[in-house]
Amino acid sequence: MGIEGNETADELADAGANEGRMDDDRSAEPTISGIGTTVRALADAATSDWWSRCLTGLSASYRKWGLGYSIAEPPELRLPRTLLHQLLAARTAHGDFAQYHRRFGPHRR
Repeated sequence: MGIEGNETADELADAGANEGRMDDDRSAEPTISGIGTTVRALADAATSDWWSRCLTGLSASYRKWGLGYSIAEPPELRLPRTLLHQLLAARTAHGDFAQYHRRFGPHRR
């Protein structure tokens, strides 16, 4: 036989664990912060699902870059303009138009 107080405490703990919440206070209701967290998680999941579906329709040359989808400003936009130009030319396979214009521009007619 155990200690009388411990036996009672064990019985109450077992009853509480089996019955769930025993009080109906406001702490059982969702908070604005909790709702916001849930909404952001659902929006992120929906965006990821959408991007996964869109990615299959993109060209192989674009998919090889392994770029994700984000509405945040990409760090590439902080590059100096000349480097950004070269990066975009490489990603899009459009080449260097400055070189093209020097070679075939209007002064060559």
